Amino acid sequence: MIGLVDVNNCYVSCERSFNPGLEGKAVVVLSNNDGCVIARSNEAKALGIKMGVPYFQLAELQQEHDLTVLSSNYTLYGDMSARIMTTLGRFVERVEVYSIDEAFLDLAGYEFLYPDLSQFAYRLRNTIQQWHRIPVSVGIAPTKTLCKVANYFAKREPQRGGTVILSTPAEIDNVLAEFPVGELWGIGRRYAGLLARHDIKTAKQFRDLPDEWINNSLTINGLRMAYELRGMPCKLLETEPAVRKALCAAPSFGRLVPDKATLQQGLTTYLTRIAEKLRKQNCLASTITVFLHTNRFKKSPNGQPAKQYYNAQTIELPHPTSSTQELVKYALGALDAVFAFGYAYQKVGVILANFVPADYRQIGLFVASPDERLIKLSGVMDKVNAKHGRNRVRLAQQPYSPDWTMRQQWVSKGYTTNWKDIISAT
Repeated sequence: MIGLVDVNNCYVSCERSFNPGLEGKAVVVLSNNDGCVIARSNEAKALGIKMGVPYFQLAELQQEHDLTVLSSNYTLYGDMSARIMTTLGRFVERVEVYSIDEAFLDLAGYEFLYPDLSQFAYRLRNTIQQWHRIPVSVGIAPTKTLCKVANYFAKREPQRGGTVILSTPAEIDNVLAEFPVGELWGIGRRYAGLLARHDIKTAKQFRDLPDEWINNSLTINGLRMAYELRGMPCKLLETEPAVRKALCAAPSFGRLVPDKATLQQGLTTYLTRIAEKLRKQNCLASTITVFLHTNRFKKSPNGQPAKQYYNAQTIELPHPTSSTQELVKYALGALDAVFAFGYAYQKVGVILANFVPADYRQIGLFVASPDERLIKLSGVMDKVNAKHGRNRVRLAQQPYSPDWTMRQQWVSKGYTTNWKDIISAT
């Protein structure tokens, strides 16, 4: 059996964990630069607030229903997620961290330790609630896809107590007969439309289709999904994090930026962060892409769309490297190539790709090779910053307190990551 633990309304729950005054209130969390809604409490959902709604459309609801609006605090959410995943590791050995708020548990071999899965799920939920003040839903089933189905009902039907266990064919048939086929894990809008045209409305109807039709219409991935709904595992747990094939950083500026100097600061800052991630997964990058663009929603003073600009430059590095200094040198050169005067830019971004293992070295008298000293220096900087705080050691091009960072008007405190913000009991 496999278990799926899903944090209920993750970002809102993390905020409520340290601010109990938000309990029972309508709460939404906004995206970068306080743009649109990316998380909602159940009370906010009851008001009809949809995901992706721009903040400016919430003004009336905010006044009429005492709606609480918060900026994203990704540092807090990431830290709380890591704590919850660590807690799951106390119950079972093999845990696949699927996302910031979801994890699969391999329950095979725990039959004697947890003979009653209902009691196991109850104890798991209570432990996370007690230790972290975070509500979770638990779905248990023979396959990962069925776990998703079980968790769907566990989260949406309070009478189930936050837990659904699918262990018998009869239980599986009952829930699949009620489960909308468009909500299946892996069924997108296109496939949902295709199935609707063939009058296939439930997951049970999809599961019972002929294999040949599923393979021809939804490819091999659709066939694997059908097998999973039949109780035959096709998606194995991935307990080791997969090595990323590319890394990208492209947050929007908190204000429009017209000058190259500020763009260079932002590019250096973003590249420093993803270069650190590159070294953590023991890889070297072979290509670097820099892009920038204006705000396509910006209007000119006369109400007409403002003049727009977009450009990008990809550079094949002379040798794979993970050195921040080397990567910044090439990135700034690419920025010079794409920058155009006369525009106010909303975003500059950088992508590292075509990775090779960190032990890859092409060293020779007449062949370009990475500077080993710079790679080691970047590793030392990582260790110092990990111990003493981000950006304690940084490049001269990288500002310490920039004025162009994303807007966060209603951001909560760093309760778990900043000594000044730790809650004290008196």
